[in-house]
Amino acid sequence: MALARLVERIERTLYVHYEDSFIYFFEPNFESLPTELIIHLFKYLNPSDRSAAALVCRAWYYAFRYPEFLRTVCLHIHDVEFVDNGHPLKGLLTSFRYYTDVRVTKVVFGSRSEFWSEFGWAIETLTLDNCVVWKHKLISILKYMPRLRSLNIHNCPDLFKSWKLVENITVSWTLVLPALRHLSLARNNRFQEYHFDYLVNMAPNLESLDISECFASIEARQRILMLNHVLEYVRVNRARLRHLFIGGIPVDNLFLRGLADIGGLTLHGLGLMVCEKIPNNELWQCGIIDLLRAQTQLTHLDLSKSLALNDYSLIQISRSIPQLETLILNRCWMVTDYGITAIKSLVRLRHIDLTNCERITDAGLVGGLFTHNRKNVRRLYLGLLTNMSDAALTKVSFEFCNLVVLDLGGCSNSINDLSVQYIFYHMTRLQELNLDCCAKVSDAGITGVDMEEKAFAIWDIELSFSIADLTGLRSLTLAGCYKITDVSFERCFHFRELKELSLARLLQITDRGIEQLVLGCPSLEVVDFSECRTITDRCVEIVTKCEPRLTTLRLQNCPLLTDQAMGCIIENCQVLRTLNIRGCHQISSSAETWVRSAVKTLRHLQGNTREEL
Repeated sequence: MALARLVERIERTLYVHYEDSFIYFFEPNFESLPTELIIHLFKYLNPSDRSAAALVCRAWYYAFRYPEFLRTVCLHIHDVEFVDNGHPLKGLLTSFRYYTDVRVTKVVFGSRSEFWSEFGWAIETLTLDNCVVWKHKLISILKYMPRLRSLNIHNCPDLFKSWKLVENITVSWTLVLPALRHLSLARNNRFQEYHFDYLVNMAPNLESLDISECFASIEARQRILMLNHVLEYVRVNRARLRHLFIGGIPVDNLFLRGLADIGGLTLHGLGLMVCEKIPNNELWQCGIIDLLRAQTQLTHLDLSKSLALNDYSLIQISRSIPQLETLILNRCWMVTDYGITAIKSLVRLRHIDLTNCERITDAGLVGGLFTHNRKNVRRLYLGLLTNMSDAALTKVSFEFCNLVVLDLGGCSNSINDLSVQYIFYHMTRLQELNLDCCAKVSDAGITGVDMEEKAFAIWDIELSFSIADLTGLRSLTLAGCYKITDVSFERCFHFRELKELSLARLLQITDRGIEQLVLGCPSLEVVDFSECRTITDRCVEIVTKCEPRLTTLRLQNCPLLTDQAMGCIIENCQVLRTLNIRGCHQISSSAETWVRSAVKTLRHLQGNTREEL
């Protein structure tokens, strides 16, 4: 009955009239569609498409403000003067929207702002990246955020330089954020014990802690003392802590054994960088082995840059952690085919990253990745596997047919026209595809036309496929595929959802192909033409006119571009935020200055005179 009433409301909205078995459709009134129907339809759109749809009418705008949709929108404030009477705070303070995710980068906080008291009640995620902020300012901001669930303080060394131990002692009260579940102090923060204690004490219900890539430039003794202090915090809060990320920091065997010996600690997410050599014959003395044996409930394991990680660790992972869903082994150079073969028992994997594991060959990939149920895997990263052949990649395309993300960047030995044909046929659900530096790929492989060897040939039936079969593609990287010409763009580039496109270092594309490209891909937001020596002012004019959502345009080292291209950008780009024209020597300094002042939305400008705004 509810469905019948909904259909009746839709028919009335679209003015459907029945008469003598004929149906007459009159002009639709989209604003009168049921709100629940609009919200349901909006769930199939990505955030940028929903933002565009919200401009259709008032009803669609109200649907866009559905809380579930607002949580996918991030307010990014970058490199501005943080004052209420300046841009963009002046406009934000008069708006009636709220934001649950706020990111602030390269901002110097000055006097008091009404922004935090006005919007703080709704903020659930706050990120301060490369900002100049001190302790009292941070506390004055956080006190307006009772719903804050995630706090990220990245690359803010000034916060800890100006914050002395005496401030912890003299302050008679400590801010408490009961909703805070995740705290990240990652990337180039040199905090000490009293800094760490103050921040974690603000979050009595903390479940996730990230201190990755910190302590890089301090002496080993101080780093060990700080890591031991963190270990003590984990020991005290072991009943509550579920995620711990300390990647990018070399940890020794004593730290790993201490973490393994914490009874009652049940982690679901763990990030480590193992740099101490693992013995082959005395595994009982190895801290990482003990830790893997103890944490059997892990679903996310990131061991990136663990140069000492070997096959015995992977065997232990496959034996002890059957529920693992994410396994990241980026740049684990000691891992070989023997260890990779062991992960075939991890049947719940959804995210596999073997990037730059240079010792892995076809034998390891076939033995470890291929099982009867790899259809659960959604993300697969095989970049820089120089020992992988096209035969192994063909088997990958058969086995991983439900992939959403596939990264093959730098696999020039295994990617050719025939192997990409199998990708286009089997992996039709792909949303992100990276073929960076796959120089063997040509127009024949992309379009399926004039193939020397067809993908399928049975008797007199021959079949070939094209990239157009990936209808849901949103991000595509073809940088360095120098054999690709305008032919590919003219024949098969029709992607309504494509947002990011990299064509860097393509030397045979012209304005003719670019014109067909932008007509078939109307939703582009990020375009990279770096080092394309055939890109002209006409190409820039076509792209800027036909892509109204363009936010990032990279034109680095395009020698044919002149000041006329800058005029096209000024005239056509309404939401451009990032522009790279470094190495375009025919563009004058006056044109750069003109772009800076004329494009109000521009936040990053990399040119020949100044690097940024």
